[in-house]
Amino acid sequence: MLDIKFIRENLGLVKEGIRKKNVNLDLDSFIILDDKRRELQKVLEKEKARLNKISLEISILRDSEKDERLVESRDIKKGVQKIEEEIKPILEEWHKILMEIPNPPSSKMPEGKDDSDNITIKTWGEIPKFNFKPRDHIEIGKLLDIIDIEKASEISGSRFFYLKNDAVLMQFAIVDLVFKTLTNEAIIEKLIKENNLSLSSKPFVPMLPPVMIRHDVQKAIHRVFGDQTYRLPEDNLNLVASAEHTMAPYHMNEVLKEEDLPKRYIGYSTSFRRESGTYGKDMGGILRTHQFDKLEMESFTNAETGEEEQLLMVAVQEYLVQQLKIPYRLQQVCTGDTGKPDYNQFDIECWIPSQNLYRETHTSDYMTDYQTRGINSRYKTRDGKYKFLYTNDATAFAIGRILIAIIENYQQEDGSIKIPDILTNYIGKNKIV
Repeated sequence: MLDIKFIRENLGLVKEGIRKKNVNLDLDSFIILDDKRRELQKVLEKEKARLNKISLEISILRDSEKDERLVESRDIKKGVQKIEEEIKPILEEWHKILMEIPNPPSSKMPEGKDDSDNITIKTWGEIPKFNFKPRDHIEIGKLLDIIDIEKASEISGSRFFYLKNDAVLMQFAIVDLVFKTLTNEAIIEKLIKENNLSLSSKPFVPMLPPVMIRHDVQKAIHRVFGDQTYRLPEDNLNLVASAEHTMAPYHMNEVLKEEDLPKRYIGYSTSFRRESGTYGKDMGGILRTHQFDKLEMESFTNAETGEEEQLLMVAVQEYLVQQLKIPYRLQQVCTGDTGKPDYNQFDIECWIPSQNLYRETHTSDYMTDYQTRGINSRYKTRDGKYKFLYTNDATAFAIGRILIAIIENYQQEDGSIKIPDILTNYIGKNKIV
């Protein structure tokens, strides 16, 4: 969430952010509500100070001198309780609206209504040309007995799947590739130099985070997705929709030293989403499912390096996709296609032959200190000041989606799949037949 002081001092900027992100919110009404909150809090603090003063006086008076002051004390207590009752619904409404005010987007982010207004920054790789009609991953998966959607549907319902045989080996080869890449300081340093960044080459720390999170914590980091979130209300827990949901609050209620930044993590977990909408062809297959595995990067930086940290994460994403030799395009996401917490966002879309188009496989979100204010994650600057940490998260690989890209781009006319060169040593073969 935004700092109320920042909102009041930058009303024009915040209003523009609300408009650009197409959020239905009346900021002027919120400021009127905030004025009322501030006024009542001043009165409340004044009355509490009076009550404390009288309580101190009573403590040093003789018993015979206390009666009059006790009556006065009781009257003030009643007044305090009345103000507290009056301010409670105001605070609740104030906090509810505050959580809905979006992070104003970067000036580098193009204004737009939806993903059709995203801008292509670059394309990489040659789109494969087949001398046969390419199959989709569903048909290939069934043919090679590596994906079983029918049995999963019978047992678990729609939008689930079994991964089998060499597809399982490929998944864990991808996991191994990611962990070995991101924990290699030489590779991180190489990407920093190639992209002219002024950052530490500190590698990423491997992490297996919990897949459940307290509802209040998930709300605080703005990662509850309404009816898309699987909730366990009796336990005050939710199932995460991505590994960063439990990685982003990792330094909750902590103060880090600026000299120890950045803190970089690469996490792997199963993720859960209701995916209740209808998406045409996406209803089948493994693109949009209720359960999927994902590798996610999360980093904590100071205010000065957060923007470059995002560029490093994008460079890591590109490096990983290039290792698999999958054609892709890098997109600058527009204001209408980004989330409330995002200051800036980039997507990578990989080529999917059966659909004859690029589909989103990676996203990179830079959220400044928007997430960390609600969970009190701070750092102490070298000159002794306290600031909220700046966060970035980015997809390393969403397993299902990158498997689709591999299966379809590497398919052969006889139904077999070539295995990307980088994965052959992990799997022990160069073809799935």
